Amino acid sequence: MAQSGLDQLSRDYVIKHKKLEFLSWKYVTEHGKEFGYELWWDPCDGWFIYDNEKDMNYTGLMYELYKDCSLMYYAYIQDGLEEGVEVDFYPSGELKSYSIYHKRKTIEIYYEWYENGMIKCYNNGKQLIRFDEEGYMYRKAERK
Repeated sequence: MAQSGLDQLSRDYVIKHKKLEFLSWKYVTEHGKEFGYELWWDPCDGWFIYDNEKDMNYTGLMYELYKDCSLMYYAYIQDGLEEGVEVDFYPSGELKSYSIYHKRKTIEIYYEWYENGMIKCYNNGKQLIRFDEEGYMYRKAERK
């Protein structure tokens, strides 16, 4: 991939030009439920996110924290499955990945970056491209 294309997949470029929006720690923790405490995998079918309090598959904002209480990730869940945006962070607070799911099975878009901001993986739903830490593409797969 040409350097200009690689630069356009960098974390800073994608955030600025794709106009990605992020929720604040305060919003996520006030409006979401924490996985591992309030939410868990469905006891009968581990694929689904289960709301222990309501005794049903969860719908809403889910998150998980690192031990220092910084955000590990947050995701939207619909009827127990990821539906919409999931955002993951490194322990340093840097953005690790940004994805949009449909029923957890179909990825509409997926970006994953190394901690330094260089692209690690990109999936636009039709092709998956993986890069090493120097920016060299080492895997490309097309979907039919």
